[in-house]
Amino acid sequence: AAQGTDRLAQGCVLRHRGRPIMADIAKGLKEKLPPAAVAGLVSDLKMVAAYDSASAWQEKKAMDLAFNGLSWHDPNVAESLPKYLQESGSSRARVDYAFNVLVPRPADAKDSRQQMMHMWLKARLAFYDSKFPFQFNPYAR
Repeated sequence: AAQGTDRLAQGCVLRHRGRPIMADIAKGLKEKLPPAAVAGLVSDLKMVAAYDSASAWQEKKAMDLAFNGLSWHDPNVAESLPKYLQESGSSRARVDYAFNVLVPRPADAKDSRQQMMHMWLKARLAFYDSKFPFQFNPYAR
């Protein structure tokens, strides 16, 4: 899982003022969270991308596999979902910013399963942010 995160960070093309944004997020998570947390995030990102790709090709079986492959069983994420929905201010803004960097395309308004997957991923990021708040200030180094 750590090698996959490194490859993900190296392949980043999203940049802010010349710095790779996604690489900063992956590096920060890798340094602060247990390896299972990073693997869970990468796994969920893969399922969201697989669902997005399958829905573009209208592959129902692939969509079902990707939807069912998400970490619906993770109790930490399930616990953080209502907290994320009630949040406002800087904490919610940090989570939304991280999510928009990782998943730049919004969910299809007609696809409720895709919207559920996006909300679950936001809840996962909110859980990580609650334990180790994200730092997105490039000048804070």
